[in-house]
Amino acid sequence: MMRLHTTKPSLVLTPLVLLLSSILLFGPARTWAQVYTWARSYGGMGAEEAWTIQQTSDGGYAVAGWTWSFGAGDADFWILKLRADGTVQWQKTYGGDDDEAADLIYQTSDGGYAVTGYTASFGAGAIDVWILKLREDGTVEWQKTYGGQGEDEAVAIQQTSDGGYVVAGETESFGAGDWDVWILKLGEDGTIQWQKTYGGRWTDTTSADPIQQTSDGGYIVAGRTASFGAGEYDVWVLKLDSNGAIQWQKTYGGQDYDEAHSVRQTLDGGYVVAGFTWSFGAGDWDIWVLKLDDTGAVQWQKTFGGTESDWTWSVHQTPDGGCVVGGGTESFGAGGSNIWVLKLNGEGTLQWQKTYGGQDDDSAVSIRQTSEGGYVVAGGTESFAAGDQDFWVLKLNGEGNIPGCALVATSRAIVEDTGVVGVNSWAQTSNSFATISDTYVAPAKSWASVSTQCYHETTPTPTSTPTPTSTPTTTPTFTNTPTATPTSTASPTATDTPTNTPTATPTDTPTPTATPTTVYRIYLPLITKNYQ
Repeated sequence: MMRLHTTKPSLVLTPLVLLLSSILLFGPARTWAQVYTWARSYGGMGAEEAWTIQQTSDGGYAVAGWTWSFGAGDADFWILKLRADGTVQWQKTYGGDDDEAADLIYQTSDGGYAVTGYTASFGAGAIDVWILKLREDGTVEWQKTYGGQGEDEAVAIQQTSDGGYVVAGETESFGAGDWDVWILKLGEDGTIQWQKTYGGRWTDTTSADPIQQTSDGGYIVAGRTASFGAGEYDVWVLKLDSNGAIQWQKTYGGQDYDEAHSVRQTLDGGYVVAGFTWSFGAGDWDIWVLKLDDTGAVQWQKTFGGTESDWTWSVHQTPDGGCVVGGGTESFGAGGSNIWVLKLNGEGTLQWQKTYGGQDDDSAVSIRQTSEGGYVVAGGTESFAAGDQDFWVLKLNGEGNIPGCALVATSRAIVEDTGVVGVNSWAQTSNSFATISDTYVAPAKSWASVSTQCYHETTPTPTSTPTPTSTPTTTPTFTNTPTATPTSTASPTATDTPTNTPTATPTDTPTPTATPTTVYRIYLPLITKNYQ
């Protein structure tokens, strides 16, 4: 189904003995890393939307989606590599003469990226799955299409424990009904190890972020089904083993439309499922979150919403046992629709909820927790766009804030318990026989306009001066590497970290208290060119 038509200091010690001595005398080496929160839009004079984001191993971000402003065809894959402060490190398009859109990007163990979505320019049918394996700099390592004579789309990819990939999507070319859920297990070179469809007589699909490899080596998959369940569409969850065989499958829903778009295994071995519901809740569509045990039985289930439509495409478990949910709301916020982020505890109770946006339509498609405990959100904005719509990326702190930013507001969701039970379904599982084709697209540079709406940075400083208990025979030297200054004209210049050389002394030194340096900036949507 095409969706397009409806983004430190280092310790220098040569001998190992000195390193161990310094740790014993001074404690662990400190890192003065800057912590950034910000809101930035990226785009051209047409329309683009980010569908996926992931923090990268260097502390930056990879964001992907589609663009009409740049590239070879109508719409192209568009991938931006951002630094930690949101400035652009590189940006590239990938595509042919027709439509392409990237649904999910995943950083691989070699530092590169696996990207999946669909293509109408290449392949066997009207639309085919398109997977690109990229190197760290965005150049193509390999690229392949997978499909049949109809329409086939992949919405998610994850690198698996064996170094290969699992891909989730939907197919019109194969299966039992109109559309079936389609799962492909690939080797690390993109060759197919197995491929299966799951469905009934009618339409059964996945979208957004619906698959994860589980701790037992199998997979958890979520989507929606019209073939099984109580209503027009029901939430559908399938637990597969490592070979794609079904271990259990259940539907969850009421008499109307209910669908899941994201699932994650939880710390207790169960699962959290998020989507939206028309059957339950306070308004038109409400966000619906279900917590399941490892057999698919419901432990708790809640709707979150207002009097209008509210939805989510992404959920992630947080280390505290709760979860964070990202999506959009028409019930709260400043404009037609705003980004909406909810933080829940392990029992489904709201810890905080916030909207982000302007006077037009803004919505989130992907959310991830970042390494320092904050969150990064990606979607689209009309409120702050250079053209019709831009990528919009928000970097939030652990409380969902960008300090000093007027675009952040607290919402007051109506929370209701629902009472569905999981019902067994009886999907037919079939092997499929996709045609695999190599493609030969060369990435092209793009020149996004970058607009900064809000920016805040904090430079933590140590709270105490290391005091040795005795005089070491050799004084270790701590060498700090200055933070690189971003080249983007849209970002303030980062401040270099001073070099500290602690000197051993046999007497106690009073402990000073340091205050973190904070910088607040609020930007009007002034467009600046960022050439990469």
